Amino acid sequence: MARTAQTKNRRNARRAAPAKGRRKRLAPAGPWAALTLVVLLAVLALRLAVIALEPFPVHFDEAQYWAYGQALDWGYFSKPPLVAWLVRAVTEVGGDSLFALRLVSPLAHALTAWLIFLTGRRLWDGRSGFWAAAGYTAAPGVGLSAMILSSDPVMMAFWAAALYAMVRAAESEGRLWWGVLGVLIGAGLLAKYTMLAFALGALGYGLFAARERNWAGTAIAAAAALLVVSPNLFWNAANGFVTLAHVAGDADPGRGYFHLVEAAEFVGAQFAVIGPVFMAAILLALKNRSAWRDDWGMRLVAWQTVPLLAAMTGLALVTRAQANWAAPAYIGGALLAARWLVTAGGAPALRAQLGVGIAASLALWTVAGLYAGQAEELTIRLDPFRQMRISQPYCELVLGTMDEEGSEVLLSDNRRRLSECMFYGGLGWDAVAIWNPDGRPGNHHELVAALRPGDQRQMLLVVERGAAALAHHFEAAREVDSGFLETHVDRSVAFSIWAVRGFKGY
Repeated sequence: MARTAQTKNRRNARRAAPAKGRRKRLAPAGPWAALTLVVLLAVLALRLAVIALEPFPVHFDEAQYWAYGQALDWGYFSKPPLVAWLVRAVTEVGGDSLFALRLVSPLAHALTAWLIFLTGRRLWDGRSGFWAAAGYTAAPGVGLSAMILSSDPVMMAFWAAALYAMVRAAESEGRLWWGVLGVLIGAGLLAKYTMLAFALGALGYGLFAARERNWAGTAIAAAAALLVVSPNLFWNAANGFVTLAHVAGDADPGRGYFHLVEAAEFVGAQFAVIGPVFMAAILLALKNRSAWRDDWGMRLVAWQTVPLLAAMTGLALVTRAQANWAAPAYIGGALLAARWLVTAGGAPALRAQLGVGIAASLALWTVAGLYAGQAEELTIRLDPFRQMRISQPYCELVLGTMDEEGSEVLLSDNRRRLSECMFYGGLGWDAVAIWNPDGRPGNHHELVAALRPGDQRQMLLVVERGAAALAHHFEAAREVDSGFLETHVDRSVAFSIWAVRGFKGY
């Protein structure tokens, strides 16, 4: 009996595997393609309208990408270069506004959702593709991510494109799609190194879950990916591998291992990132493998979901992991959840995923609008953008004082404030300097704009505290202003401003 069951399973697996040597004929999509486009374009229009209102100031990471883009290169201290390039391209056309700065994110998420639909339709049918794309778009984490520029949306668009290319490569004996797959993986790595997890998931699928292996295609994909990412690797080699060291530093335990509370918080946060309905569906689908183990598409998307989720959970246990670090897993996860719910008759759950997402976005937009322009009168506790409120008033004060004092350079020991003021003031790297007494670069500012002994330019020194001690290192120093900037009714940030000239050394 056992042998007969195994033979049957192998026969089913062969039937479920993609046809080789001929182009797969898609079943008619019916209204699903048009419906998906309508939903995605409507959501995109709403998100563009919200970010056009600029309901919160610039975030440090957004400003940092803008600053990176002012000196185009093949790499930067903490990030690969692609997002900075895109920001530079968009702001060259749309101007240095918050809307232009953030435009990349909602566009990238819309593209990702459309690619999810195409993948789901190709693997199964238009209905599964629609619910996967709609469920992904409705995810609370995606709703938040679409409002702020980060490297995740761009990398995830390449992840989704690579997943589609992988499906096409698996269906055909041709080599073209393997080359496309490699190019997309390499481009994703130029956006964020997390894209490496896609390659590892694809390798795991090929070794342990695929019906057959294509080593020639794998070699083509690997070579193409390496070719695309190689300029960034050469840049790292020329700069002491600073980006790779920075990424490794994020994984440094620092304070011991086995942080059970942090790991539990990370896992709980994943229900908020993708939404509780889809997260539960992912777990149930993985638990009930027997229902789909003969479906090669489900095996494929599972291998693009589980490894990254498991790795990030393990990282949260031994050191730390931010909730968004596992976000790419939900490209495959959305397909996994939607297909499982569609085949299990889970229409109410699919609608609930959309309902939760709509409610989360409306709540986020409402709170953002409530705090816009009157955050000083409200408490910090309910503000989802609390850390961003300081950038605009702080930089307005600093940039105005720079003009009044005729300062050539803005000097600070805080790269966050420097990046934000670079964006608001349109400052280039030659107009900023950072205090770096140990001489070792710990961020991009310290790599390219560290204050050097003998610098005779007129500077405006701005720090939160300890300005007098720093001012003693200059030939001439004069206090200009000091005090506190209120961001909320229960939060204020100290500042101290000095006009200095003639740096004598640390």
